[in-house]
Amino acid sequence: MRAAVIGYNIFAVGGTTQSNLNLLTTLNQHYTSTVYFNYLPFNATDTHQLKRRHHGLAKTQFALIKDLFEQESQSVGPYDVIWITREDLFPLSTIFRNANPQALIVGEVHTPLALLDDNLPGLNDLSCVRVATPSIKEAFEERYNFKRIYVQTVGLDHLKWGKIDDQLSPNFVVQSRFFEKQKDIMYSLRLINDLKQHGKTNFHLYIQGTGADEFDYRSYIDGNHLRSMVSINRPLPRHYTYLSTSKFETLGYSIAETVAQGHQVLAYLGDDDVIYENFKDVPMVHWIEKHSLAEDADKMIAISQHAVTTDEFEQSQAALKTMAADYYSRFIDRTHQFEDLEFNLQPLTDKDKLQIQQTIENKLGPLNPGLTRRIYYRMIKAPIFKKIFGLRFFQRVKKKVK
Repeated sequence: MRAAVIGYNIFAVGGTTQSNLNLLTTLNQHYTSTVYFNYLPFNATDTHQLKRRHHGLAKTQFALIKDLFEQESQSVGPYDVIWITREDLFPLSTIFRNANPQALIVGEVHTPLALLDDNLPGLNDLSCVRVATPSIKEAFEERYNFKRIYVQTVGLDHLKWGKIDDQLSPNFVVQSRFFEKQKDIMYSLRLINDLKQHGKTNFHLYIQGTGADEFDYRSYIDGNHLRSMVSINRPLPRHYTYLSTSKFETLGYSIAETVAQGHQVLAYLGDDDVIYENFKDVPMVHWIEKHSLAEDADKMIAISQHAVTTDEFEQSQAALKTMAADYYSRFIDRTHQFEDLEFNLQPLTDKDKLQIQQTIENKLGPLNPGLTRRIYYRMIKAPIFKKIFGLRFFQRVKKKVK
């Protein structure tokens, strides 16, 4: 049996990347071959390094999405199962469905619904859509009038179990993309500022990540004289509480990874309560509600004085292992009802393919980047440029290039 996974950029970091790595590792245990289609350009060095870091990808082949649009392309099939792991790429389902009439084509919803467009082209040619929680399923069904949906948590096979961090600590850690619209890192800075205003200057916040909003964070830090209490992209301390103030997540990989390493978490419920839905049964995750800055700052003080117990750690491990268990078996059970569906297929013309390509490129940029873009894509893989491109000025350059 053959499987294909389609995504934006598996060579980057992030939750969707980790989900795809876990997915491919699982598929390679059950399928004869797997192919991964990447939107952004890559080279042999990229794939070699990726396989060296992730041994579960040893038999995965890598291709470019642009290859699907070539005349008489052999890349479109045959496949038994196909995963499309970014909503902007759902229009590709029409091309894959035409070439693989009986394939199970799964569209994965990784973006919080609040950030998704009201129109999702390509839904009708999907066999089904995977979402993370029952509440997302209900909201998705109502919003898009689409009923072929199943609920399953993304794979968690990558979790590395560490030792319990049972030390009291005034340190807090945020690890996130600097994407304020979703992550709301500014709220964590406001919490630290509130502590400072009340004389609690022994607390320290460590923020790690990159993105356009770094400039705003640094401006807030300087404007409120918080340099002694906040560090950005500095080495992390040994003992800390993880802080998540994100407005939306479909899972919250960083929360699961932190708990697995033995650190407690203080997390916001989420504007849609999905984060709470995912981790309400994990004792090491404690909650803030954003109703009152002062109340949430008090919770930071309280949790800094709480040492994780062995019982809490063991119960949290058990909860995460339950979430992660039997991923492939659950997938088979929950998608069986969507196999061998009948679709109204029409031959695809060159005009049809061009329209699909344009729909995707309007969202994600050109499939065949010019020289300037190719140079840019290579530059940002270098560590020094990853740091530089986190600043707002260079983010503006980045948007123009893309």
